[in-house]
Amino acid sequence: MAKRALLLISDTGGGHRSAANAIVAALEEAAGGEPFETRIEDVAAHCAFPLTQLGLGYSMALRYAPPVYGALYYATNGRRRYRALVRFCEPLYRERLRDLFNDYRPDVIISVHPLLNHAALRARDDAGMQSIPVITVITDLGKVHESWLVPNADAVVVPAREVHQRALSRLVPSERLHLLGHPIHPKFDDVSGSKENLRAQLGLPKETPVVMLMAGGEGGGKLLTTARALAKANLPIELVVVCGRNEPLEERLREMAPSLPTPIHVLGFTDKIPEYFRAVDLLVTKAGPGTLAEANAAQLPVVVYDYVPGQERGNVDFVRRNDLGSVALGSASSVVAAVRSLIDRPERLAAIRLNQEAVAPVRSSRRIAALIREMTLRGSSAPNVTPAQHFGRTGPLPKIKVAPQVAQD
Repeated sequence: MAKRALLLISDTGGGHRSAANAIVAALEEAAGGEPFETRIEDVAAHCAFPLTQLGLGYSMALRYAPPVYGALYYATNGRRRYRALVRFCEPLYRERLRDLFNDYRPDVIISVHPLLNHAALRARDDAGMQSIPVITVITDLGKVHESWLVPNADAVVVPAREVHQRALSRLVPSERLHLLGHPIHPKFDDVSGSKENLRAQLGLPKETPVVMLMAGGEGGGKLLTTARALAKANLPIELVVVCGRNEPLEERLREMAPSLPTPIHVLGFTDKIPEYFRAVDLLVTKAGPGTLAEANAAQLPVVVYDYVPGQERGNVDFVRRNDLGSVALGSASSVVAAVRSLIDRPERLAAIRLNQEAVAPVRSSRRIAALIREMTLRGSSAPNVTPAQHFGRTGPLPKIKVAPQVAQD
């Protein structure tokens, strides 16, 4: 019989589900050995009010009161403060999560959300499944929130050296830490064809620099004002703007495009992002960790123009510390200046691509899937994964290159 993998998420933004989907795609590849049955579960659906409204509350907070969300993030980002939050929330989820485990009877439990790590361990014990391994897959970069760091998880997958160091400082045993990269969909590793051929397939110009602009699957935030500023700046570029599921924004941009001096390719939600990332020259994006990881895998330099307060601050620092592009927070004019500077300096773009190659999450989801398979066979104990398997490197972890800040907040 197929082994069962239960992936726990909450739809607070689209990044956690995307990471879970990437892991599922790698687990379900036929070449991986023993077959897996997978299930992605939004845990909020199994909680009592108000946790049932977690996704809606997250979206509303980011749309109408980002500073409030940031303040809440920092207010809970400490060992004692987070324990207090866990004690408050535990009655709202513990029994229902236990029942979910008993109903599905998983062979391995994977948490892909910071608020579910402690919950998964408690509910597993309540269900009498102590032999079932619980794996945490961290999907944030830099100085991650306290909720990610659970020393008694059977394995903790970290996406970057900075997170590895922070986990060690929070007493996560080194033998349970696995530097395997942020989980990105295997199709990012499988893109084939030259840049010229990909541009022809996507209807992009053969030689003109192409800048891509996106803001996650919902296509919100400062996307419209940033797109308008870039389109009016008379830069020698063409623009690709990804609106995601934001259909009103897509319609408005399509109406505006003919009147703007810069050619614009307006996209809604698309499954061609891996091909676009290999075809374009520069990505202007908010600091979502999944998007940054995918850009690094494609060696696509970035300009970060926005971030979620608190939660994505570490991702901004990650870009700066590893010199993966420019950070242009604040006004749309600063974004235009950053794009102009990079487009005018091909040698700078080439240097950034080398830095991205050093931190790229190559085959990350497939490596995570291999870890999950091994953990499932071994049960609730640390697997024998050597440092040489981290990012496919041998020897010590890579040193972090500290680069000067390219823009101020």
